[in-house]
Amino acid sequence: MIKMNMCLHSKIKRAEIFIILFALISHASAVSLKDLNEAAALNNPDLLKLQQEYERSLLDVKDAWAGLGPTVDLQLSGTYMLNPPVDSIYLNVDDIINSINWPAGIAPTSGGQYVKVYDGMENTLYNFQLSLTQPVFTWGKLENAVKLYKQISEIKNTQYLSQLQNLETEIESRLVGLFYLKRILEILEEEKAYANKLVETSVNAEKSGMLLHQDVVEARIKAKELEIAQQDIEEQVKNQLLELERTSGITGLTLEDIDYTIDEAEITSILAWNRDEIEQKALSSEQLSIKMLTQLQEVNRTAEKIAKGYVNWKPDVAFQASAGYSGSRFPFVELNWRRKDDYSLNLSLGIKTTVWDGGKKLNDVSRKISETKTADINQLDARSTIKQTLNVQWNTADVCTMKIEYQDLKIESVDSKIKQQETIFASGYGSETDVLNAKIDRCNQLIEKERQSLTRAVACLTIKALTY
Repeated sequence: MIKMNMCLHSKIKRAEIFIILFALISHASAVSLKDLNEAAALNNPDLLKLQQEYERSLLDVKDAWAGLGPTVDLQLSGTYMLNPPVDSIYLNVDDIINSINWPAGIAPTSGGQYVKVYDGMENTLYNFQLSLTQPVFTWGKLENAVKLYKQISEIKNTQYLSQLQNLETEIESRLVGLFYLKRILEILEEEKAYANKLVETSVNAEKSGMLLHQDVVEARIKAKELEIAQQDIEEQVKNQLLELERTSGITGLTLEDIDYTIDEAEITSILAWNRDEIEQKALSSEQLSIKMLTQLQEVNRTAEKIAKGYVNWKPDVAFQASAGYSGSRFPFVELNWRRKDDYSLNLSLGIKTTVWDGGKKLNDVSRKISETKTADINQLDARSTIKQTLNVQWNTADVCTMKIEYQDLKIESVDSKIKQQETIFASGYGSETDVLNAKIDRCNQLIEKERQSLTRAVACLTIKALTY
């Protein structure tokens, strides 16, 4: 008995552990909106590319700062010559004696000897050159270049944040779509059962002479239409899941994995927002798309300043210092390396300007001015587009709300019709096909309501996204 109790206790424990593990696995497989957003921030290829672009832009800023400081160059070379180009130099003693005007009677006699006056080049030759170049005055080009690259880096960061927000909106929109598509599939399953029952009832009624063959064919057409509609919805679900996989990097997603419920209270609150305040918020300078266009305007104005610094007769001034050594002895190591005074130190101040280039630099200034004006136009156009988009989405949400109310009335009417047909059928005067047709009609009205709810939810999410 004790052994049996122990075995039973062990089985119960194993069952409890299995249930706990199953619950953990089920919970781990559920994917929420937060999970998808976090995964997209880590895995989305478009977002990762923008992140790398931002990292590179920070390096560009560092390069621009480096342009303000000196540039130091060092050149080193060492050569070993097997046959130096300059050999030893000897002079004939007689030639030296004969070149001197000696007093009469005291001229020395010639001996035919030679005297070495130069040992010739050594086999080694070392060259060292250290130069420093420091810009002194550049008409603000270098300072504006730093400013320009900072502004570009800020744009890259704004692009990253904007893309992140767009991904979050896209993910939530797809989850909303899946939420309603799942509900539509559930309604289609119910409607499909009614349609199959209708076909079966119609066939039996035809056999008993209660219905025409045409009625049977129409029942089969309804059933086939439902199969097509179900296939279409399932394809939409599959496409939404694939897009979520691409966006988030989470593979193998199924409809059962998605843990998301639409927040009806949020949809209702969005519909109650003050529309004038929402428009002002969507057009504010803090809104990322507007902020990015403003940053582009600043970039174009800075580029215009840089272009003006390159026009003709605006010289750049730079200071250069150089120190060098060239000799056969390695400096500071070999003896007598300074004996021939082979080192140098030079200080220079240089000016460089373009006198005439056919007007290319002036054209470049005009081009930058044109780009600045284009950026201003783009911002005005973007504001107009945002206002138009808001107006369209508000209208869509309002129309969908009215259609949902309309569908509720139709559903209420169909519910009443179903009760009536069921009562008539129960009394023996009606037919079951009338009841089934009414129930199929109710399912169709429910599906249309879900479609309108989906469209309204997406419109509200778009409005919400425009106010970030």
